[in-house]
Amino acid sequence: MATCLFSTQSTGQANLLELVTVEPDGIVSKPLMETRGAKVLLFALDAGQELSEHTSAYAASVHVLDGRVQLLVNGKEHALGVNDFLVMPAQAPHSVIAESATRMLLTLFIE
Repeated sequence: MATCLFSTQSTGQANLLELVTVEPDGIVSKPLMETRGAKVLLFALDAGQELSEHTSAYAASVHVLDGRVQLLVNGKEHALGVNDFLVMPAQAPHSVIAESATRMLLTLFIE
């Protein structure tokens, strides 16, 4: 994993929308912070890009900063737009499709 932008050892501030750019036909992820209890990643997905169905060993939250995505979690569709927040349990099968260029914050809760 790439070096995290922030550390719990010092104060850090940034505008999240300025930290990552949506690349044409691409998916970009940027690690912001990692502790024993959490990993925080910033994602940018161009319209039509998809994260295929997968699971995570950790519970997670998604906070959409801009754009629109469809998340399928445990077989249920969730349409998320700006400032929407979703929590997923560990081991839940899920996938993501960007309906428009989207930037979102993913937090993994490591137990």
